Amino acid sequence: MEAAFAELPLALFTTLAPAGAGAFIALACAFFAGSFTDEQMKKIDRMTLIPFVVVLVGFACSFAHLASPMNAINVFAGVGSSPLSNEIVAGSIFVVVALVYVVVALTGKLQGGARKGFAAAVAVLAVVFACFTGMAYMMDTILSWASPLLPLEILGFALVGGAAFGALVLALAGAMGDSLGRQGKNLILIVGGLGAALGVLAAASQIGGVSAMSNAVISGADLVAEALPVLIIGIICVLGAAGAVFVVCLGKGSVPVAGLAVVLALVGIFCLRLAFYATQLSVGLAC
Repeated sequence: MEAAFAELPLALFTTLAPAGAGAFIALACAFFAGSFTDEQMKKIDRMTLIPFVVVLVGFACSFAHLASPMNAINVFAGVGSSPLSNEIVAGSIFVVVALVYVVVALTGKLQGGARKGFAAAVAVLAVVFACFTGMAYMMDTILSWASPLLPLEILGFALVGGAAFGALVLALAGAMGDSLGRQGKNLILIVGGLGAALGVLAAASQIGGVSAMSNAVISGADLVAEALPVLIIGIICVLGAAGAVFVVCLGKGSVPVAGLAVVLALVGIFCLRLAFYATQLSVGLAC
């Protein structure tokens, strides 16, 4: 697990930023399916600051990974050719557009179709950001990371974490009842359930595949065995988060259970990210 803790800033970034971004996906679903009062919309917009701040904290963690924060500007030099540069650009665009959305929404100037269109645009950018984050790790020089499952894994984390944050925002705004409606609740359940399935299956498959790999120094099976307890905890927590979202959509214990869903999602995603970094296996002297 030493390799995992060496990548702690990135583990926090890939936990917090996608999950916070995913909240805008869940909220977009709610806006298209629900019918909220003006007072509920004002509360939803204020509570949306919670997942947005989580995204910002995630990006702040990523800067801690750099030897010097001033090196961050150099990342943009590889746009189009570097997966890492593409990830940062996608994330930056998402943050800027989401910030504009939050500011305009807080002024009370987003109504009807304009809100739905803007919310849908931010949701699409959140999906793009999550996918590019996963693609940034697909490196030929690291055997365990050369997998198309990685974008699906991060997208899954964004969806299940986003469903949890979305449920919390709506619950705090008192908008998880009739205003959201059965269709709205079903959409959030689909987002959370699909996210949990994608995240868990992709993570477990990718990490499990490391068992069959090795180089002249390290056995992939040994790495997986060491990371297994953390992997299991992560899977249980992510599935628990999806279950908590389900309970919230049933109308039971809204705010406390939604808060629990967020905690379980973040803990679960973080554990799965630690397991991912712990099973890092480079090409090295492959045998």
